[in-house]
Parts: sequence; C-alpha cells; structure tokens
Amino acid sequence: MRDWGKIGRRSAAFALAGAGMYLSATYVVPLFFPVPVGLENHPPTGLLFVDREERPVRRLLDGDLRADEAAGFTEFPKTLIHATIAAEDSRFFSHNGIDILGTMRAVRDAVLHRGAVSGASTITQQTIKLYSPPRKREMRTKLIEAFSARNLEMQTDKETILTAYLNHLPYGNQFTGARAAARGYFGKPLGDLSIAEAALLAALPNKPTRYNPWRNPDGAKKRQLWILERMKEERLITEAEFASALIEEVKLLPGPSQVFHAPHFTELIRTQQAAAVALAEAESKPIRTTLDLDLQHFVESSVSGELARLSHQAKESNDLQAAVVVIENATGEVLALSGSRSYFGSSAGQMNGAWQPRSAGSTLKPFTYLLALDRGKTAASILADTPIEYVTSTGAYQPVNFDRRFQGPVSVRHALANSLNVPAVKLLDEIGGPARLHECLTKDLHFTSLDPAATQYGLGLTLGNAEVRLLELTNGYATLARLGRYRPYTFLLPADRVESSAQEGQVGNESPDRVFDADSAWLIADILSDERARAVAFGLNSPLNLPFRVAVKTGTSTDFRDSWTVGYTPDFTVGVWVGRFNNRPLNRVSGAMGAAPIFHQVMVRLYRDREPQWFKAPDSVVKLTVDRFSGKQVPSGITLPDTRLRQEWFVNGRLPALASAKDYDATGRTLLPLTYSNWWRSDANQLQVEAALEALAESAPLPPFRIVSPLEGTVAFIDPDLPGNGARFPLKIAGSGREEIEWSSESLPVESDGAESWLILKPGEHEVLALDRKSGREAKTRLTVQAL
Repeated sequence: MRDWGKIGRRSAAFALAGAGMYLSATYVVPLFFPVPVGLENHPPTGLLFVDREERPVRRLLDGDLRADEAAGFTEFPKTLIHATIAAEDSRFFSHNGIDILGTMRAVRDAVLHRGAVSGASTITQQTIKLYSPPRKREMRTKLIEAFSARNLEMQTDKETILTAYLNHLPYGNQFTGARAAARGYFGKPLGDLSIAEAALLAALPNKPTRYNPWRNPDGAKKRQLWILERMKEERLITEAEFASALIEEVKLLPGPSQVFHAPHFTELIRTQQAAAVALAEAESKPIRTTLDLDLQHFVESSVSGELARLSHQAKESNDLQAAVVVIENATGEVLALSGSRSYFGSSAGQMNGAWQPRSAGSTLKPFTYLLALDRGKTAASILADTPIEYVTSTGAYQPVNFDRRFQGPVSVRHALANSLNVPAVKLLDEIGGPARLHECLTKDLHFTSLDPAATQYGLGLTLGNAEVRLLELTNGYATLARLGRYRPYTFLLPADRVESSAQEGQVGNESPDRVFDADSAWLIADILSDERARAVAFGLNSPLNLPFRVAVKTGTSTDFRDSWTVGYTPDFTVGVWVGRFNNRPLNRVSGAMGAAPIFHQVMVRLYRDREPQWFKAPDSVVKLTVDRFSGKQVPSGITLPDTRLRQEWFVNGRLPALASAKDYDATGRTLLPLTYSNWWRSDANQLQVEAALEALAESAPLPPFRIVSPLEGTVAFIDPDLPGNGARFPLKIAGSGREEIEWSSESLPVESDGAESWLILKPGEHEVLALDRKSGREAKTRLTVQAL
C-alpha cells in the first residue's frame, strides 16, 4: 500500500525546490550577469552641420556608419513598434525578458527539422547582444544574454529597452537606427511612415543583406507581407488597414540617402574653424552654420543651368566649372558657397573653386582706383589712355586694353567702369606702384594667396596677374559694400564661433576695421553701378544690368582662362568664377559672358522677397558740372556743348580746378597736354572736333624723344608663313609730336609712306637711327633679325 503522505511530502519538496530554482534563476542568478555599460548611449552619429534655420546640411559619418540623431520612445510611430514586435517578439510586453514559450517552440522546431528554424531571442536579449562586445555564437553566449536580459528587465522598463533597441538596430546598407533607416530608404521622418513602410523596415534587421530592398526587392516584399500577416494575426492592425497596406506601392529612394549638402562649404569649416569643430565634437552638438540651404540649392542649380547654356553657346566642351560665394555684408556671414559644378557629377568636382587661387583679371582694379581717390584723385580726374612702355628688371612692359585700342583722355569714372587697362596701370604707377596695392590686398583685406613680394607682380598687379581666392576676393568687395570697413567672413553663427587665428577665417574680430575712406568707397560704388558709364564696353543690355542698382565688376584673365564677376549692394556681395580646373583656356569667354549670367540670377534671387536699397549719398559730396576732357569745373562764363559736359560727384575738400579761357583754343576746343602727341597723330584719335593739342611755348625746352619701335634689344623673326615673310617692321618714336623724323640704317632699307615708316628686315645685327630734322637731335636702337 502506497504511503500517500510520504509521496505528498516528496512532491511538496520537489515543488518547493522547483519554485526555489525558478525564483533563483529568475531573480538571483541574473544579478550576477551585468547589463552592458552605456545602454542609454546611442550609436555615434558623426558631426552634424546645420544651416541658419537648423536644417541638416551635412553629417560627417563615423567611418561608414550612416546613423542619425537618436529618437525618443514617443517619436517611434505605433506602426513601427507593432511591426517590429510582430516580426521579432510578439510577447515583448508580457514576458520578463526570456520568452519560455518561444524557447520551447524553437527547441521543438529544431528537433523536428534537425536544425535551427526559428529564433527564440527576445527583443531584450537582442538589445543585450547589440550593446555587448562580439561573442562566439554558442550555447554559453545564449545563456549569458538570457540572464543579462532578465537583469535588464529588473532594472528598467519596456519603453527604455525598446527605445535602445530601435536606435541601435542595423537595417542594412549601413543604416543604424530606425530614424536613419526611415530617411535613408524613404527620405522621410519616422512619424510619416505608413503601415506598409513600417513593415518593410521591420523586415530588414532579420537578414539585412538578404532582404536588401534595392538588391532583392522580391525577397524584401515577401518578408514584408509575412510581417503584415503577423500584425493582423496579433490584432495590431485591422482588416481594413491590412488590405490597404497590401495594395500600397512603397516608394524607395533610388539609393542610399544621407544628409550631404554644400560639401565645399563644410570642408572649409573643418579646415578654417578647427577649434569650433573640435568643441562641437567634444560636446556632441551640431555646428550651426551661416548657410541658407534654400539659397545654396538655388546657386547650385543656377551654376548647372548656366554652364550648360554657356557650353552650347560658346561651343565649349562639357568640362566647364564655376564657383559662387554669397556674403551678407552686415555680418560677414557666408550665406552660400559652391566650389564646383557638381561635387560628384563633374570632372574634378571635389576641387574647391571658391578657395583655389586663380588669376584675378580686372577684379583688382577697383582697389587701385580707391587708393587713388584716397590720395586726392576724383571721379572726374583725367587719365591718359595712350601707349606707354615701362622698363622693368625682366624687360619692357607695354600694357594694352582688352580691345587693343586707346581712347586718349578718359575720366576715372569712364576708365574704371569700362575696365580700361592702360589708365589703371598708369594710375598705379602714379600713386606709388605695386607695393601700395599689394599692401592693401594682403594687410588691409587679408588676401592669403599673393606672393609676399610686390615686385613679383609689378604694375601688372592692378590688371590681375596675381592669383586670388574667390572667397577672399568676394569679402574684399564686401569691404567696399561696407564703405571701407573690413570684417572677416565667417561660416558660423555667433554662438558657435571660437577665437581663432587669421589663417582660420579671421574669426573673432567682431568689430569691422576702417581700411578705406567712406566717401571714396561710396564713389567707387557709384561708378561700378553706373550703367551708362560702362555702356561703351558692355552695352545697356548686358547681364550686368539688373532690375535694381548693383555695383559690379568683371574680370578676364590672360588667354580667357578665368571669367569673373563680383558685385554688391548694401545688403549682399556675390562673387562668381567660371573656368576649368585644368587651366585650359575658354573659347573667348569673358567675365561678362561667362560669370555675369550666374551673378545676375543669384543677385535677383537674393531680392526675391526683399526690397532693394542703395547707398545714401553722404552729406560731404556735391555734384558739379565738368569738362569731360579736362575734368575741370566749367564756370558760368564758359559755354560748351552738352556732349562735352558731365555731371560728377565730388567730395568736399577734393573739388576740381576751375576751367579758364587758357584751357581752350580759339574755336573753343579743349586743349590737351603734349603728352597726347603720339596718340593724337594715330588713327585712334576721334577728338579732332572737340579737342586740340596745346602749343609748345617758344621758350620751353624741347622734350626728349626716343624710339619705341623697335625697342632696344628687340629680336624679330622673318616668318615665311606671314604676308611678305613678315619682313616689314614699323618704326615709331615717343616725343612731343612736333618732331620731323628721318629714319635710316646702314644695314637695312627703310620705306616710308607719308608719316609711316618701316624697316625691311633681313637676318643679322642692325642699328636704326632716328633724326629730328627740326632740332638735329638723334635717337638710336639696335635689333636682331632671325629667319625661321
């Protein structure tokens, strides 16, 4: 007979032992399995740059990781939570970290199918795995993760666990976290995910490579449908929602998407604002930049469209590049910066045209004229646009204008507005030579690309034989827009700026420095915005003429390698460069043709929602009537035709001299100095009716004369491919214009036709003599002739 009492006592003992083991395994043993440190931390997101409206511009990734800002539990939509639970752990909210039923099912399936068929790891266990160092996948690892999961469940709530899980979960294509996956696959925030999209995302972590929706859309779709079925079975969605999700066509982005805008802009921040970048990384804060993302996109679109047009119009190959800089004058903040046509979609697009030094062309001329105005010149001062030769250490230098013509007496306004080369060179020579302009550019405006020695450039510096950076040049023009006050450009909003060196964008100098006279700077703005003054060179319908007033200057480097347009209003300064990074010349594309159309579009866009304004005339300036050929004020006693008069602005204390009767001949023509003699006799002279040469006083000493063609040491070549073998060489002198020259050479014949004379060349060393029959004076020169 059985001892039921004994059996009962044994059963009770076993029950108590089992209960003890269960309680121990559930509440005691897990305490010896620590939770991974940093569970509350999320994947490194890299350094985030945002624009002035805090819109993402670019994220510097941590290696190849495409992560995004971690989301809070309330940011995850229910659709994604339900889809994830249905896919990974349907009893997540009811188990204690270890799903006994799921484990038993997995064991059963493994026995029946002689291998692992379904997983038994809960979301909590997977979270432990995600935040732990890699371990060998064996039973021991499974036990560690299970007990650690149980410990985690005792320490925190389900919402915290699920948040950590969804922020660290790999979704394939190197997207880590649900937010990054939603943006990467669909280009939308978490809150906008549909049920079908949430189910597709939930399908990926199981086997991210296998279910890659870009490479295996059918496999991803099959997994998505299975999850939708599970959501319906678990009553996480209704029949209607299920039916709607089945017919929804999920639209994926064409490829991995990430925040990647204005790469040249952000690269400059990294190199020039290293201290601010380091601080932001240390504090895990985004860097708030000055960029206007909408404007940046417009600039990039304008560059692409205009270069395509220019390539067709100028019959250019499709390798043209352009760079654009937009600066807000009041703050020095860079609102937009594009360094190439396309960072990835164009040849050498990673090169930054906004920072790469390029030959400046005529864009440096305004600074020469500004220095001259500071030294007493006026907008009406007359400059001689006539041939001249300078003897330098490297040989003779003869500047010429873009059209190879000379206009004679021209005003400062006319010379600058029409970008004449010869007057600019003469003016620079007059105000102290290249050293003063070099000092202005390097010390006042902080250009960093110039050679330390001004002698490297000579007088050609005003014509742009130096290389400049578009960003620094644009900021130089912004100094003109501030009427002579220099302020460093900056990429960062004030709260994010860190004191830095001059080489790092000169950040930290918040108060602008006075480097130019305000009245002189105002006059430069008035000249550069004068559409009628520049009409001779550019016409009245060029891209330089906008619906509102803008001060603008173009530039074209030697052989058309660089096309520039830089200009400003009181509010903004815009700089544009067009060219090739391989330095191959453009097909006769000038600044007005290449860069100006882009400049026009960008400047108009800046005032799309803003009323244009212009500089108010200073109280210190007055407008007077002057003789356009002498620059002198015309008093009431002298009457001249309107075509010879001009209204001009003058600064009080720098007024023009009064004209008198001595400034005109008997017929009322304006008398020009004898320095215009050679030009006066040339075909370029169109002023015979309006002007005349002044007479040489009887007692005045005779001015010297010299041979300017051929110059001393000239080497001439006889070329059989040229008409007449190129053997006729013109003979010219520079003097008073009153000389009567007789040319001769003991070794070469001379031919004459009226006032023109030529040498008939043949190989050898030759000497040429010029004799003034009036005075008996002589000038000699030597040349070498070689046959090709």
